[in-house]
Amino acid sequence: MVFTGLTLEFAVVGFLFYSFPVIWPYLISELGMTESQLGMITAFYFIPVAVLATIVGRALDKYSVKNFMMAGAIIYALGLFSLSLINSYWSLLTIYLTILALGSIMMGNLAVAKLISNWFEKNAGKALGIAAVGISFSGVVLPLVVDPLLDLVGWRNVYVIFASIVLFIILPLIFFIVIDDPKTVNQVKDGIEKDNEEEFTPQEMTAKDLLSKKIFWIISLAFAFQFLSMMGVLAFLPVHASKMGLEETWNLFGFPIKQYVFAYALSALGGVLGKIIFGYLMDIMKAAYPSMMAMFFQAIGIFGITYFNEPSVFLLSAFIFGLGFGAATPLMTACYLRAFGAHNLGKARGISSPIVSPLQPIGILITSILIGFQDTYFIAFNIMGCFALVAVVLASQIQETGINLSKGN
Repeated sequence: MVFTGLTLEFAVVGFLFYSFPVIWPYLISELGMTESQLGMITAFYFIPVAVLATIVGRALDKYSVKNFMMAGAIIYALGLFSLSLINSYWSLLTIYLTILALGSIMMGNLAVAKLISNWFEKNAGKALGIAAVGISFSGVVLPLVVDPLLDLVGWRNVYVIFASIVLFIILPLIFFIVIDDPKTVNQVKDGIEKDNEEEFTPQEMTAKDLLSKKIFWIISLAFAFQFLSMMGVLAFLPVHASKMGLEETWNLFGFPIKQYVFAYALSALGGVLGKIIFGYLMDIMKAAYPSMMAMFFQAIGIFGITYFNEPSVFLLSAFIFGLGFGAATPLMTACYLRAFGAHNLGKARGISSPIVSPLQPIGILITSILIGFQDTYFIAFNIMGCFALVAVVLASQIQETGINLSKGN
């Protein structure tokens, strides 16, 4: 289940986001788009996702995760193939906001988180962290692969390749591997048998119940600001690195890799390690501590890439930035899981989406607007670093006494 979740995260986030900035120069030169317009694509994408997540999240608590993932994979593949046919900015925007938004939410992180929570409890932090490695690992691999591939086959055929991978590899993987619940194959969560007296039926919560919990709002807002900060920097990192002078082309394992693309990939590599490290810490520490550490690393990384253009320092800062933001998704899911249980995870994640998702694109919007007035990311990235520090303060309020339904907090 964890391996399948990792693979799905790789395909959804990698094909939709990490590959996108590498393709920007081709969309700009061939279709006349601008950096600001392309940044807006990612920002607007989160609007339909916020709406769809509330519906899909509730449904995942009631119906088959496997069926949702399979339907989502088909829709997602169709959306990727449609990108190979676009001829205008508006067609690109429409596909991102409709077909890709629906497909990605049905087979992506929300569905993966529900699947993992069905299989793990004690080791949920590590399991969620490992599954989420696919998110950042896609950022390590795909920019390095897509960059030379664009010159070989063209950006349209790259999207055809992406769609084919989803249809002929991801879809069969879901069909043959995914099992909704361990009980259906005579297994138990974590592989650990519990005494009968330890078994309990989790309390099913309504949307009103969740929204009345202070801990729900603290978790949602803390990670909303972390995502806001992350998206305002990550989407523009390759272009910013280029403007900072990282233009040299290196030869890496026989591939010509641009320095600014390597910086982008290095931040994703930090994200891979962040998911594993902080996922492990989540299982052995109070929820506030790994959350605060990850957000603080993100802030330090952002300020580093903003103020330093010396390649070694810039690349180290990009890695630290990734170490922090990479932990965001598994930590957020683990916090909701610890607070409300697997039985309510889909609903909690879904209802939180209208809180988290609208804030996510604000970072992109701020950066997009500011870059439209000046040819530097200095002011925008400083603002994003401050938002990461706001997230640290909010995360410090995640108290263990609040992460217990029996105490009514």
